[in-house]
Amino acid sequence: MHADSLSPPAFPSSSEQAAAPPAPVSRQGLLAMGLLQGLALYVLMEWMKGSDGAADRSWLVLWTLLIVLPALFMGMAVSRWRQAALWAGGAVMAAVVLAMGGWAVWRSLHSEAGHEGTLLRLVGAIALWWFVALAWFQARLEQGSWRIAYGRLFVHAWNNALVLALASLCVQLIWGVLWLWAGLFALVGVKWFATLFSQMWFVLPATGLAAGLGLWMARTQERPIQMARQVLLALGRLLLPLMAWVLVLFVAMLVFTGVEKLWATRFAAALLMCVLLAHLWLVNAVYQDGAVPQGPYPRWVLHLVHASLLAMPVLATLASVAVGLRVAQYGWTAERLWAAAGSGLLWLYAAGYAWAAIGNSRASGAGQGRPWLSGVSGVNRGMSLLVLAVLLALQTPLLDPDRLSARSQLAQLASGAQTITPARLKALKFDHGPYGAAALSELAESPTAQQAQVKAWIEKIAGSATRADAVLEREDEDEDEDEVVDVPTAQTRIRTVAGDVPAADWWLWLQAQTRSQYWASSCVAEDAQCVLVGGDWDKDGQTDYLLCNLGSSSPRCQLTAREASTRADVPGAWRDEGRVQWPYMDDAHQRSSLSQALRSGQVQTLPPRWPQWQVQVQDAEQNVTPAVGQQEAMR
Repeated sequence: MHADSLSPPAFPSSSEQAAAPPAPVSRQGLLAMGLLQGLALYVLMEWMKGSDGAADRSWLVLWTLLIVLPALFMGMAVSRWRQAALWAGGAVMAAVVLAMGGWAVWRSLHSEAGHEGTLLRLVGAIALWWFVALAWFQARLEQGSWRIAYGRLFVHAWNNALVLALASLCVQLIWGVLWLWAGLFALVGVKWFATLFSQMWFVLPATGLAAGLGLWMARTQERPIQMARQVLLALGRLLLPLMAWVLVLFVAMLVFTGVEKLWATRFAAALLMCVLLAHLWLVNAVYQDGAVPQGPYPRWVLHLVHASLLAMPVLATLASVAVGLRVAQYGWTAERLWAAAGSGLLWLYAAGYAWAAIGNSRASGAGQGRPWLSGVSGVNRGMSLLVLAVLLALQTPLLDPDRLSARSQLAQLASGAQTITPARLKALKFDHGPYGAAALSELAESPTAQQAQVKAWIEKIAGSATRADAVLEREDEDEDEDEVVDVPTAQTRIRTVAGDVPAADWWLWLQAQTRSQYWASSCVAEDAQCVLVGGDWDKDGQTDYLLCNLGSSSPRCQLTAREASTRADVPGAWRDEGRVQWPYMDDAHQRSSLSQALRSGQVQTLPPRWPQWQVQVQDAEQNVTPAVGQQEAMR
């Protein structure tokens, strides 16, 4: 093993060396495609002008995707426009857009309210489907059959990402020059260009032309794309050992810390999935086309990387359990279905990569000269096809998130697993597409919904066309589905300085704040590090309170005080008076001293050197009001 085994690869991979030279790309064809797309989008915008509502937005998104994605799918792969397979691929892409987007439009047309989240998930799902399928389609056109070498999939997938990035940069630079042009002439009073460049009839066709030009330039500059790819792969090769060490160390640390703190973060699943995605990207950056020889690193680094691959199923399992805990407690929602699908796919990826690491170790022990992690290519092939299938199922009736989540929420409420509140009833009707109203009607017949108040809520919400119309008298909604911490629990989690224990109504007020204010909810969390300090700092005879969160390098305190009361026997209500921010301290001893002083209640106030200034001003009706001026600190 040479000392320079960690150095970046200097030569193209075997699949690049064996590949035929790229076919010429028609500049006129790509420019015409971009211009026609821009004109079609302008016609669509004019046709949809004045439209409003969720259904109209859904139609706009569907037609936009149908105009852009199939043509771009063909433009990324074209070498000859007169090619039957090319147009067949475009037709398949259009059919997928219609299947996914058409179902979203149908749900909008039959929903009581629209969902921006549904459209965002639609765009994300179709974009990912487009990107994964494109590499297969390009390799199919190139090789003439579906028996595709993995190396070609690797090259096309990485090239496509770089081509899109370069084409996007080209569009941005062209528009940057146009706006410099407009700004330059505006300096001498000629604003015609600025007006022209802001008109939609110019913006959309010009952007289409720029995109076509950028796509042509990116596809014909093979050498710069190859160099950029090699730079990214070399960076991945350098980062993989570091990422492997992080994963192995984290899994080992879990043995001592347990997973309770992981669940308390409430974003464990998202973070773990991001880590897994990053690790997958780095492993593939080193694996490349599968022709990497045995031992791309020194032996000790290889063992570390293999250990990290074996740790991946642990992280994927934790992510799946985190999603499962939320589902078990609160039922399915569209977001949790997508999270479950993502964590499940990542678990399969992780299991496949771990098996490849085990197989590689066995082959090395037997003295076989197979390439490094030879099983990864099969995992990537199979998983890419499974990803396409799952994305299609989630955006069609097969695994419609609205239908599944509506049934789940109905079951939770009907069984009494969740308390029936106006917020949950509104969510049942308005957050589950066309299935919400039916689920609400079915809930009305369940035994758990026979209380007079609940029946009144259901009747009011069922007859409302929008969420805004479903306003209930004396409504006490719990907008957050998470548990509201009770007063005794909050008193045990917030440390108070001796003699500074507030009255019972302060704790009730704090409990109400936890529903909408992060500073309050963070101080009643299980792992909170908050202290409550009291003092009459405004000299009004009433005790004020600083609730300080000491869980960061710069402690933050929230000041609360009573309002003035008009009756001597009735105390005023509590009010949030704003935040007290302490300066950031680099020195650990200073931070510790500040936290200790706050815990001991050693807080003093200093009067400002300069007072406030007041000037009496009057309006046109001769009403006199004071205007207050305050000295600002020098910056």
